[in-house]
Formats: sequence, C-alpha cells, structure tokens
Amino acid sequence: MPDADGSLPAFVERAQQDAICRAALARTGYRRVKAAYTRQLREAPDADTFHGLVHQNLWPTMDFVRDWLKAEKRRAVARVRWTFVGAMLATIVAVLTFTAALSVLR
Repeated sequence: MPDADGSLPAFVERAQQDAICRAALARTGYRRVKAAYTRQLREAPDADTFHGLVHQNLWPTMDFVRDWLKAEKRRAVARVRWTFVGAMLATIVAVLTFTAALSVLR
C-alpha cells in the first residue's frame, strides 16, 4: 500500500530492487558475474558496492552478489547431480537387462 506521497514502504522497494538485481545478474550469467566479482575483489577489496552492473544503473552490494553466486552454484550442482543420478540409473538398468538377456540365451 503506497504512502500518502505515493512511495512504497522501504522493505517493498528493497525487495523490488533485489529482484531486479537478481534478474540482471542472471541475464549477465554466472561466469561473467564471477569474473567481475573476483576482479573487483582483487582491485578494490574494501569496496561495498558491486560495479559489474553499472551499465544497467544497478548497484548491488558485494554481499548480495556473493550470496547470488553461492545460490547459483548450488543450483547448477543440483542440476548436474540429478543428471548424473539419472544416467547412472539408466546404466544400471541397461546392465541388468543385458545380463538377463545373456542368461536367457545360454
């Protein structure tokens, strides 16, 4: 619900800004964000603001970007893990089927 002057409460504006930053980071991609993040840590280790999204007029905190990178890495690992488990199960089923077929043919 907007205030009398038409602005939203601070926590709503912050949530909107976070969502916009997350979307911009996702569009930029994990590798580019990670490279810009590590480059900025080397060049300016005491910086509080991430400068990798300046061209989009976004200034997320370094903590926000670090948390996003961790979450993206977890999501990517989970996706790969399920692919690996599926391939392993398919391999096991194929070996069992092949073994059963060989035992029937003997």
